[in-house]
Amino acid sequence: MTENVSLRETGFFRLWTAESVSLAGAQVTAFALPLVAVITLDASAWEMGLLSAVGSAAALLFGLSAGAWSDRYERRAVMLVANVARALVLLLIPGLYFLDMLTLYAMAAVAFVVAVLTLVFDSAMASYTPRLVGKHNLAQANSWMQGTVSVGHVAGPGLAGALVQVLGAPATLLLDSVSYVVSSLNLVRMPKAAPDRAAGEKPEPHFQAVRGGLRLLARDRIQRPLVIGAAHFNFFTAMFFTLYTLYTIKVLGFSSLLFGALTMIGGASGLLGAALAPRAGRKFGMGPTLVTVFALPGVTGLLIPAAVAVNKPLAAFFVGVSSFVWSFAVVINLILSETIKQALVPDRYLGRVTSAFRFVASGVEPFGALVGGALAAGSFGIPRTLVLASAGLMTSALWPFFSDVRRLRDIASHVTEDAPGDGNVPVLAGEDGGNR
Repeated sequence: MTENVSLRETGFFRLWTAESVSLAGAQVTAFALPLVAVITLDASAWEMGLLSAVGSAAALLFGLSAGAWSDRYERRAVMLVANVARALVLLLIPGLYFLDMLTLYAMAAVAFVVAVLTLVFDSAMASYTPRLVGKHNLAQANSWMQGTVSVGHVAGPGLAGALVQVLGAPATLLLDSVSYVVSSLNLVRMPKAAPDRAAGEKPEPHFQAVRGGLRLLARDRIQRPLVIGAAHFNFFTAMFFTLYTLYTIKVLGFSSLLFGALTMIGGASGLLGAALAPRAGRKFGMGPTLVTVFALPGVTGLLIPAAVAVNKPLAAFFVGVSSFVWSFAVVINLILSETIKQALVPDRYLGRVTSAFRFVASGVEPFGALVGGALAAGSFGIPRTLVLASAGLMTSALWPFFSDVRRLRDIASHVTEDAPGDGNVPVLAGEDGGNR
């Protein structure tokens, strides 16, 4: 891949189409699965909690392994296998429903397997993208990808709701299965991307590969503060959003319609953030921009507990501003962090580092949710817990600020070329060997 090849010339938009179709199907599933449980199976609160928990359980049990698998095999093949497997597994739900054999536990098993396969697909995608587009196109490519996610958050629930209304929840899952097939048809035409290994070199044993990814993440002077900052941020985000819906509906007295409209503002601002992220990184420097977007959600998060002291129109304005800034900042954070990781981590480690990053950053979320719920249920109360969570979010910016991340202006000055293997795979310059 040469430096003067445009994003379109790399064939990226076939990959983007495959991911967009797959994401649309995933949005439908995320909406339809709980509806099948509630409407068709009359699930209890405990059973709904079980269904909700399987995604987190998949990440905790198989998150690290997913990255090792994606680094072991050819990446396009991994994505194809994951897509086809997701399509086949999802067919079980409408099949069991029409045979009158569907149970909540069968649905939970399907949701768990789909979540594991999605981890594998995403890890392989993170490794495949820089090989396809080259490091100079990474920020723009990630902007397109994250923009699709933001659009999905805005339009996905409405589309899924309409489909469920017309087709019924079980039959709607057939559409998701088809979406993975369509995604695979686009991937078939993409070039292969074999793992970056020397001729005759054998793949590392599985657990050794997992440990290698964790070691690299721990020793990398750029990735380490980013993953700790992300875990810090996600802990307090989980604390905040455990109470957010309850607070806005019960304490502020918002209707479901108003709550949904304010949530959509966040999706729209995420799309704006996706469009502006590459430009912000170039103009202000990637490191300074990351420090800012780590802190911003906590600053505007303080508007939420403050909303109880004003009239309802002004309270809605406070919540809307917070939702807008929060999503805008988070999307920029995700795009720049992903671009830095894809540019600086050697190709052979990229899948497992991606999964290790997500494992560490997301694994704290259940604990944040439990702490938030416990504090709010006690004498501390909901508003003060929201203030504490907002303050915690702001302090997540300290990790990138007091590290080499703050001085990171662009990725080009921090990388060299990795050899042997793909000559366009960049690695950290001046590292002590921990990244090789």
